[in-house]
Amino acid sequence: MNSSIVFFSSTDFGASILEKLIDTNENVVAVVTRTDKVRKRGNKVDMTPVKKVALDHNIEVLEYDRIDEEGKAKLKEISPDFFVVVAYGAILSEEVLNISKISPINIHASLLPNLRGASPIESAILLGEKKTGISYMRMNKGLDTGDVYRKIEVEISETEMFDTLNEKLLNVTNESINTILKDVSEGLEPIPQEGESSYARKILKDDTIIDFSKNAVDVKNMINSLSTHIGAVAFIESNRYKFFNARTANVKLAPGEIKCDGGRIFIGAGDAAVEILNIQAPGKKRMDAKSFLLGNNLEGFVDGKDN
Repeated sequence: MNSSIVFFSSTDFGASILEKLIDTNENVVAVVTRTDKVRKRGNKVDMTPVKKVALDHNIEVLEYDRIDEEGKAKLKEISPDFFVVVAYGAILSEEVLNISKISPINIHASLLPNLRGASPIESAILLGEKKTGISYMRMNKGLDTGDVYRKIEVEISETEMFDTLNEKLLNVTNESINTILKDVSEGLEPIPQEGESSYARKILKDDTIIDFSKNAVDVKNMINSLSTHIGAVAFIESNRYKFFNARTANVKLAPGEIKCDGGRIFIGAGDAAVEILNIQAPGKKRMDAKSFLLGNNLEGFVDGKDN
């Protein structure tokens, strides 16, 4: 199709979708992303993954943490048919949304109105949901409250991690995005969201600390929801460890009690135990449990707090 697109995003997920649009000859005329960040160490400048893709393909990049008057004027000058928004990182005003001539489309990683907000993928795993999906929504001034063009379901397995679910959702998006743009340009109308809504707020530092008094399934889900982009945190002898990828285990241990046996790491939870499959010690690289135990040992109990 020849409809012009301004693409808004700041994440790896968005970068992959942008690549798909470019590879399928969609008319992406500009990219809007968050401004470069300067690291505290070494003053190295980090650009967003989306900016990297745009520059590689000679697409104009507009950098705004919030769309100011200059940004509005620039977008009005471009006057695109579509905005396509994927985890851009800032709310767009109604004035900005109305600049797109056909529709401002948001791609949200849940089955709206379930799990509106900043962390829908992590929250779906954390809550033990059996399914989630992608929602193509006509944006309004609310937070993920717009009418929906189409929803595509994805099943969540009992061993799902953030990385694997993220990949599933990315695949269904890349398989469907061109069709959605075509259908909307040809008159597809969105329908209002129905059902009870829920909210997936931004993940904070305290949200990453594991509570081993909870049942084993909940602990396993919490660890896997943060694997491997963040990591779930446990303090052992006041040292901060990160756990990635866990499964439940039928081992009798007290909550927080650690047992290492046969190259495997088990920690007690409220009703059973979890097996930690990947671990990162302070100042070290992430490794599988067996490799970690070749040169390290864990024993005692998880502290549950940073001393």
